[in-house]
Amino acid sequence: MTPVISKNTIFWSIVVLFFVVLCLAYSNHFDNVFHFDDAHTIVGNQYIRDISNLPLFFTDVKYYGTMPTNRGYNPILVSLNAIDYWLAGGLDVRYFHTSIFISYLFLLFLLYLLIRNIFNISYEGMPDRLKFFALLAVGYFGLHAANAETINYIIMRSDSFSTLCIIAALLFFQNKKFRKYQLHILAMLVAIGTKATGVMFGPILFIYAFLFEQDGNFLNLIKKSEWNRLYKAFMQAMPAILIGFVAFYISRTQFVSKESVMFAEGDVYQIYKYFITQWVVMVHYLGNFILPLDLSGDPDFTLYYSIINRKILLSLGLLLALFIAGLIASTKKKYRPVTFGIFWFFLALAPTSSFHPMGQVSNDHRTFFPYIGLIISLFWLLYLLYERYKVQLNSFPMLKRSIISLVVIIYALQAYGTYQRNEIWQSQESLWYDVTIKSPNNGRGQMNYALTLMNKGKYEETLVYFERAMQLMPTYSYLHINMGVLKNAMGFPKEAEIYYTNAIQYDRSNIEAYYYYAKFLLSQKRYEEALAYAKKGLDLSPGHAALNTFYTSLQQMRLNSLENLESTKTLSENDYINLSLTLFNEAKYEECISACYKALEINPNSKEAYNNVGIASIRLGKIDQAILACNKALEIDPNFVLAKNNLNWAKSLKSN
Repeated sequence: MTPVISKNTIFWSIVVLFFVVLCLAYSNHFDNVFHFDDAHTIVGNQYIRDISNLPLFFTDVKYYGTMPTNRGYNPILVSLNAIDYWLAGGLDVRYFHTSIFISYLFLLFLLYLLIRNIFNISYEGMPDRLKFFALLAVGYFGLHAANAETINYIIMRSDSFSTLCIIAALLFFQNKKFRKYQLHILAMLVAIGTKATGVMFGPILFIYAFLFEQDGNFLNLIKKSEWNRLYKAFMQAMPAILIGFVAFYISRTQFVSKESVMFAEGDVYQIYKYFITQWVVMVHYLGNFILPLDLSGDPDFTLYYSIINRKILLSLGLLLALFIAGLIASTKKKYRPVTFGIFWFFLALAPTSSFHPMGQVSNDHRTFFPYIGLIISLFWLLYLLYERYKVQLNSFPMLKRSIISLVVIIYALQAYGTYQRNEIWQSQESLWYDVTIKSPNNGRGQMNYALTLMNKGKYEETLVYFERAMQLMPTYSYLHINMGVLKNAMGFPKEAEIYYTNAIQYDRSNIEAYYYYAKFLLSQKRYEEALAYAKKGLDLSPGHAALNTFYTSLQQMRLNSLENLESTKTLSENDYINLSLTLFNEAKYEECISACYKALEINPNSKEAYNNVGIASIRLGKIDQAILACNKALEIDPNFVLAKNNLNWAKSLKSN
């Protein structure tokens, strides 16, 4: 007699199988390098290098990263990066990836509980097979190749961790004991502190309460009784909606500066173009959900200018059809998970795909949160189909085996796709080469791939890609920085300097422009200019680790030159005059006077040196010394206006 395998044994066998396959699918991603925004939020961010800064992350947006124009108030996210840096003892990507993957596993566990609860609410009798479909849904989401875009991109743990918190918040709400203590609101605040999209928990909770707790029907809102249900659902979700939007508003008005790209609203026409373009982008996201073959690390969508466009209208039609299907599904209790999933998808995309223009029109990591809604809808429909045709399936074993085989193949292909995306994210070269193929009209992709060629010394090939990028993005500050680096390496310093100054002109808040221009000036032995540009960069972004190190080394070089003058004899009179001005601007008045005397040793008739001694002496309160020095300057040049002014100032101070 053949032994009967229990359903519980089968269930746990599938759990183990999914876990093993998921680990295998992501086994090649733990050494993948930092990419893109990781540079300014993690690699170059000196604030995360000190774990004692943790409380400060909640006080100022500057701790987010080194780019003033790309900062958000995400203290939880910054804290996660700081904790991983502390655990790793440095910038070891394996610790970051391991931390993210562990939280991903925990997210999948919570997602299973959430989906199982929703399925159980929607089907009376709660058959055991519901948990199998909930497990299949979570397994499909966990292995979906599109999620590799988020899991590999370290700073985009903001998407995965904030989603985890939103799922936890819904679970807290489902449990009446936890709901009593408002734990779902606490989880929502953590989500918002990780990424602003966490604010959408309130609207999602409202839809959940209307459909599942108030037995609501959107097509029945013509009746007063249905509006009462809607009102009750709103009151249930109101604390989360109110607190969430207040937290979002405060973070945007009190912490995020108006120069931030994430804060900028854009003009009305720009908002219109962005909004209609998002219809095409959302259809692109739907396509990747079904068949994730069009994934790119940096898509090259461009804005559409008019609604009178075939692609725009077709996309709008498809989205409206999906929305209407959600409304219709709400008419019957057993179809309401479909409605909830569709509305989840639209609400989760609203922060990036509606009226708020983002720096990038599209990005495939943005689908991590919205895809959960599609997963809920899809697998509930599959479950209903199974319930309807289960008798026929059991009557045809061959058909049943064929369907099971097809399901296994689909899951295996998703796992394979994830593994392949991990390979693409393995290095800068592999990622950006893939972008040049998938998104050929993306100038940033052309530029970043060129950088990998430049690092290999392939300057002529690099120039080809840079020139392509320049045609697509002629005023992109980063591209001009990199052209400057390339031209200098090729032996054209004059051309290089033009590109460096262009980079600053096109984006005066770009810290990297100041950093690389300062390094260039140092290579040209223009020490004081290098110091000045490094200081300008640090004034904009004090947390830039590399710029801090560079500035400190420049200061040390200058001080060493001053202290070792007797042996080196390398600085000229003008060098010492410039040095004295720098020291004066840094309020180092004694050192300023010392530099001036070194200049006078070289040229005893330096009127600038005497004048600088005078002004520094005034700052030190040595008025007699200041008057003497200014008189010396005027003996050399009686028409020296600066010395006259400083002399009058010194005399007025003495008379007082």
